[in-house]
Amino acid sequence: MTREVILVGGVCLLCIAWVARKKRLPERRAQVVAARAQVARALRPRTPEDCPECQAASQGAEEGNTVRPVVRPWSEVKSRRGRKKGLDTAGHACWNRACVYYGITDAKVHALTGYGGHGRSDRIQDLWCAACKMKVTERRGTALYRLKTSAQRVGEVLTALAEGLDVSAAVRVFQHGEGTIRRWLTRAGLHAEQVQAHFFHGLSLGHVQLDELKTKVRQSSDEVWVWLGVEAHTKLIPVIQVGPRTQDVAYAVVHALVMVLAPGCIPVFTSDGLDLYFYALTAHFGAWRDQLGERTRHWEVSAELMYGQLKKVYRRRKLERTEHRMRCGTLEALKERLKGLGGSGVLNTAFVERVNLTVRQSVSELIRRTWGVAQTLDGLTLHLEWWRGYYHFVRPHESLRVKLGAPVERGGRRISQRYRQRTPAMAAGITHHRWSVGELLGYPVPPQAVCA
Repeated sequence: MTREVILVGGVCLLCIAWVARKKRLPERRAQVVAARAQVARALRPRTPEDCPECQAASQGAEEGNTVRPVVRPWSEVKSRRGRKKGLDTAGHACWNRACVYYGITDAKVHALTGYGGHGRSDRIQDLWCAACKMKVTERRGTALYRLKTSAQRVGEVLTALAEGLDVSAAVRVFQHGEGTIRRWLTRAGLHAEQVQAHFFHGLSLGHVQLDELKTKVRQSSDEVWVWLGVEAHTKLIPVIQVGPRTQDVAYAVVHALVMVLAPGCIPVFTSDGLDLYFYALTAHFGAWRDQLGERTRHWEVSAELMYGQLKKVYRRRKLERTEHRMRCGTLEALKERLKGLGGSGVLNTAFVERVNLTVRQSVSELIRRTWGVAQTLDGLTLHLEWWRGYYHFVRPHESLRVKLGAPVERGGRRISQRYRQRTPAMAAGITHHRWSVGELLGYPVPPQAVCA
C-alpha cells in the first residue's frame, strides 16, 4: 500500500512540474530570443576585392578605355540639293562598323534615309545610309528581325507565355511548332534584356527589397534559385539573377543593382535573414580610405547604408514569430527614412513577396507542382527576362494607377475612364506611355548594346 501511495504521489508531482514548466515555456523562450537579439553575431564587412564582378569590371575598363571622336552631322556634310528627308529615322542606326555614323541613333546626326520596303505579312521599311551606301531594315536590332510570321501573331504567342501559359499548351492553342515558339521566346528574352539594359541606368531608387525563390531545372540536379530585387514604390525590378544560393551570386545581384543606380544613390535595403546580402552590400557601398601611418588602404562602409533583415522563425511549418535585425544603421533611422519615402515606416519584405507570387503565376516553369519544368538554366533565364520586359513596359500595375482630374468619356455604353493605368516603367519615369507588345519587340536596340 505504501509503495502505491508513493508511486501515485510521484506521478502527481511529475504532472504538476510538467504543467508548471509548460506555463513558463513561452516566457523562457521570449527571454532566450531577447538574449539572442542583444548578442547578435557581428558580421565582418567585405570589400570590392572579394567580388568577382568588380574585379572583372575593373579589368575590362582598363582594357577597353577608348574615346570616340566627335562626328560631324550628315546634314552639314551632304549637298543641299535633292529631296528633303521625309521619314523619321530616330532610334535607328547604321550597322556598318567601318562607317563613321556607326551606332548613332540621332536622326539629326546620322545619314539614314528611307529606301522603300518589303515583306508579305507585314510592311517592313528599308533604310539606306548615304554615307557608306549600306542598306538596312528597320527591324535590325529587334526581336522580329528576319521573321516571316507576322508581328501580331508573334506578339500574341509571347503575350500568352508572359501570362503563365506553358510552351506545350501554346503549341496546341496557336498551332505552331515547339521549336518555333521556343525560338521566338529566346529572341524575345535576349531582346528584352537588351532593351532594359539600354533604359535602366541612372535610376534613383528609394527602398529596395531583396529575396529569392526556389525552383528546379530538369537537366540539373542542384537547387536553382531566382534572385530578384524590387523597388517598393515604383514596383520596378532592377535586377534578376538565376543561379545557386551562394555568395558569388549574391555579389552578382548587388553588382548588377549598383550598375543601374544613379551616382551617389544608396537605397534602403530590406531582406530576409540571409546574411549573404550583407556581405554583398558592404562590398559595394563604401570607399577606400588611406590611414595615417599605414601603407595599405582600408575599406570603409558608407554611413548612409541602411540594411535591415526580417527573420522569420518557423515551427512545424508554421510561422511562429518574426525578428527584426539591423545589419547596417539603426532601426529608428530606418523607420524615419521609410516614412520620408512615403511608406509606413515598418521593416518588411511584403512587396518582394508579392512579386514572388506574381512571377510564379506568370512564368509557367515557376508554378508550384508544374509539369512544365524548365529544360535548361539558360531557357529559364530568357523566359524570366522576357517576362520582366513585359512586366515593366506592357503590363499595367494596379497599385500604380492615378486618378484623373475629370472622368473621360469613351463613347457608347462604356463607363467613363476615371483612372490612368501605369506600368512600372512609367512610374519610374523611363517612358511616358504604356507600350504594346509589338512596340517592345520592335524597339531597335543600338548596335553597341547588341554586340556587347
